[in-house]
Parts: sequence; C-alpha cells; structure tokens
Amino acid sequence: MSNLKNIREQLFFGSLILVVITLSLSKYSLNTQSIIVCAFFWLLYGSFQEKFQNLKRNFLPFLLTSSLFWISLIGLLYTENMGEGLKNFQKQLPFLVFPLIFFSVEITGKTKLILLKYFSFGVVVSATFALLKASYFKLNNFGDYFYYDKLGQLLDIHTTYFAMYVLIALLYFANFISRKTLKKRVAYGLCIVFLLWFLYLLSVRVSIVALIVSGMLLIYGNRKAITSKTLFLLIGGVLLIVLFYFTPNFQKRFNAKTPEGIAISDVDTRTAHWKSALEVIEKNNILFGAGTGDGHTILYDQYLKNGFETGYIYQYNAHNQFLETALYYGLLGLALLITLILFVIRKCYLNENYLAAAILITQVVFMITESTLESQSGIVPFAYVTAILASGSLSDKIRIK
Repeated sequence: MSNLKNIREQLFFGSLILVVITLSLSKYSLNTQSIIVCAFFWLLYGSFQEKFQNLKRNFLPFLLTSSLFWISLIGLLYTENMGEGLKNFQKQLPFLVFPLIFFSVEITGKTKLILLKYFSFGVVVSATFALLKASYFKLNNFGDYFYYDKLGQLLDIHTTYFAMYVLIALLYFANFISRKTLKKRVAYGLCIVFLLWFLYLLSVRVSIVALIVSGMLLIYGNRKAITSKTLFLLIGGVLLIVLFYFTPNFQKRFNAKTPEGIAISDVDTRTAHWKSALEVIEKNNILFGAGTGDGHTILYDQYLKNGFETGYIYQYNAHNQFLETALYYGLLGLALLITLILFVIRKCYLNENYLAAAILITQVVFMITESTLESQSGIVPFAYVTAILASGSLSDKIRIK
C-alpha cells in the first residue's frame, strides 16, 4: 500500500512538472494533454476527504483565484453568441483546474522551486531548438528566421508570449546564480546570456519594460546580498538592455502599415485599440459587460467607425487585458482581476517572496499592452502562478528565494 501511495505521489508531481515543461513547447495540444493528465493523477493522489477539507478551509482564496472561471460561466447566461461563448468558456478551464489542485493538496516551497526550475530549463531547450531550426533554414537558403515574426513561426507560439516565458526564466537564473557552486554559476550565467540574446531576437518592446521593472524588484529583494561590484554590473546591464530598444532589430519590428500602405507607429495602433475598447465598454452593460461570447462583437465595428481599418480587417483584440476583461465582464470582471493580482502580490510581500512577486509583475506588465488571457499561452501561466502562490499559508516561511 505504501509503494502504491509513493507511485501515485510521484505521478502527480511528475504531471505538475510536465505541465510547465510543455508550456513552452510548440504545440498547444501537448500542454492541454498535460493538464488533463495532471487532473487525472490529482484525482488519484490523496483522499477526497482531505482534499475537501483543504478546499473548505481555504474557500475564499480558492473562490478568488478561480473567479475568472466562474464569471465566464455566468457570462454565458446573457451572451448572445453562444458558440463563441462556449469557446471562450473552455479557455478559462485552467482557472478552475489549478486552484482545485493547489488548494486541495500541500505543495511545499521546495516543490514550487523545482517546478520553476523545470519551466526555466524548458524555455532554454525550446529556444535552442528554435535557433537550430533557424540555422538549418539559413544554411539551406530557406530564408532568414532569426528575428521577430519569423522566429515566432519556428516556435509556433506568438513571440510576445514566448518573450514573457524567457523573462520568467531569466528571473529564476538571475535569482539563484549567486547561491550555486562555481560550475552551476557558469551554467546559469550562460543561460542568462543566451536568454538575453534570444530576447533581443524576439524584439518584443514590452519585454524591455517588464525586464527593468521585475529586475529592479528582484534586486531590491536581494539587496542585502548584493556587493558594490555586483551593483555596478547590474546598472551596466540595465543600461545595455535599454539600448536594445534603439537597435535596428527592434526598430524594424515596429514599422507597421495600414491596408492602404500608410505607415503607422506602434503607439498609434495601441491608442486606436484602447480608444475603441473604452468606447465599447461605455456602450455595453458597464457592470457586467457584453458576456462571454460577445466581448468583441461591437469592438470590430467600432474599429471601422474610428477609421482603424487594420483592426477591423484582422479583428484585433483590445491589446490590453484589463480593457479586454471589462469588455466581456464589465467592471465586476475588472475588479475581480485586479483583486486577484493584488491579493497574490500581498502574499508575496508578507512572505518576502520577491522572486514570486517579480514573476507575477512580469505578467501584469505584459497585460498592459497585450490581451494575454485571450490565449492558452497566457492563461495557463497566469492561472498556474496565481493559484500556486495564493494557496500557500500567510504564515508560511518557506520563501521562493
């Protein structure tokens, strides 16, 4: 019986690792299948009575971290486009699955670090495979795939999301490099240099902002261990990162044009997105939004009315997760999203988990310019991170550091 229990435990925690590893792989189906496998082994792990008691004891935090799932379910009741609503509702399932898992079983701080470690090395492996494919195409005269959208094709994932994964991995390696043996410090240092170079190839502008903000938070969390020499190197690194933006690769990334061939800046396109979204929010039910299936119904027409034909033709989303949530679920949904973020940040602060806070802040920064919770690539890491961080006790002194 003891051996069976150990096997079930190993399978369950192995499935948790599988979820984070497959997140950065090129096929969404692998990650979806991994989540299903994880849910299955969760059912076999431990007793249902113990899981129920844990959920009962943490009911309010569980309800908050799963709130985006519940509000999408409620949004089906008043949506007009039920077909689209069911598709969007299905995408919100991770907001139920991960809170159920992490609030019903005990996940130690050590296990959390192991999960983050596997995710980070998984990102390095995925980026390496992408560069190997790009090199193969280059050597065989199939084209240059070493920058932004072309590199995204090899990853089979939007470059914005992969840039977010790269940043999270960078935070992990940077946080632990000084705590390792010389051999591991060299390995972690090489991973940092490689990921910074890959981030440059991805050329996602918001990633520079996120890296500076989260990096400063990480530096503050480790301020007592930072020497003057290290601080000088960090400041130099930040300045180098800022200079990335002015390089040709980054500038070429933002030379967009309208369907008529008129040049339009990235700032102008974001302004057009946000202006139209705010106007639609005012037209919808301000409290409950348009519903799970109708968030974009009026938005595309508003793009056309405002002369943003590119947004209408390609049916762009709001490119801001907070506006996106308000479109679908009104001020109620927006309040739940903000409350969830603040709740987790507060727990990180109380436990002095600056690495955990930096990881969450990274995702929040990306939410400002991208509708990250419109895709599984953004939903899964956010649901995973908020659930695993919120499920720890406020008195838990096992810190993610």
